[in-house]
Amino acid sequence: MSIDTFAVGSGDTDFGALRAYGDNPGAFPAMSEGAEYFTVAGRQGVIPYRDTGAQLHQSAGVIAPHDGQEPLLRAFVEFAAERRRKVVATGLRRAEAQLFSRCGFTVNQAGSSYALYLPEFRLGGPRLAALRLAVSRAWLAGVEAAEEAYEDSGTAAGEAGGRRVFTGRVGDETVARVTYLPVFGGRPGWLHHTAHRVPGAPQGALEAVNLEAVRVLTAERAQWLHLGFTPFAGLCAQYELGSASVLAARLLRLAAERGEWRHRAAERLAYQRTWDPHLVQPGYLAWQGGAAAGALGRLLALAKSP
Repeated sequence: MSIDTFAVGSGDTDFGALRAYGDNPGAFPAMSEGAEYFTVAGRQGVIPYRDTGAQLHQSAGVIAPHDGQEPLLRAFVEFAAERRRKVVATGLRRAEAQLFSRCGFTVNQAGSSYALYLPEFRLGGPRLAALRLAVSRAWLAGVEAAEEAYEDSGTAAGEAGGRRVFTGRVGDETVARVTYLPVFGGRPGWLHHTAHRVPGAPQGALEAVNLEAVRVLTAERAQWLHLGFTPFAGLCAQYELGSASVLAARLLRLAAERGEWRHRAAERLAYQRTWDPHLVQPGYLAWQGGAAAGALGRLLALAKSP
């Protein structure tokens, strides 16, 4: 078995695998932000990862044909063991979590992800009253939302379709910005990736920007807008797999209730729920052996991210 690993910008990165097999909404950022990619000669697919010294951090699962995912993951585990590393994976959906569980990982639910089905999104109705109020406040404060002209930086990520940026402005000042990344697979569309609102920006500025993105993407006949994964959200015992750690489940629930990062996660969750998402799915964290601390540390980093 011939194994290869290469770095971003090496010219060898095949983003064709992303288009063909990247079913996880987080696959594009995993590919574009990963430090290295793992492949096996003669097998289709790729595993993006980042080497932190003690662990190999992976997100969004194995980007490969269904029948090739397990062999590729097992080869990656062997690759990590040869380098005395443990593998930690975040952002896994249930099917991906089951794959990691079959390969000997401890797997726990770590949060939930949310998505809008754009063909059925309607702004009316009582469930979206809070959203209408937030957007109205932004409009009254002079926020104007539009897509920003974006010139691709020339990085490898651009080969897969590129990102889009929508901004909210009051006069000449940008007060809110949301970046969207492409999503392929069974629920194609766009991922609401990063969002930023400047201090003192009008209330509802981010909502107004995302509503403009919804309008534009719907007109383009996009199918899904994935609002992203929120750590610690929607934790429920019924979603746990047989390989779950009881202790880790307790620690995750304790963090959700008392951790200082819970405020950021709560803000993110409130924003996602404002849109009355059509799809809510559990998200999972997986790790090997004694890498639990590294896995939980990675999750906390995600909880603090914008």
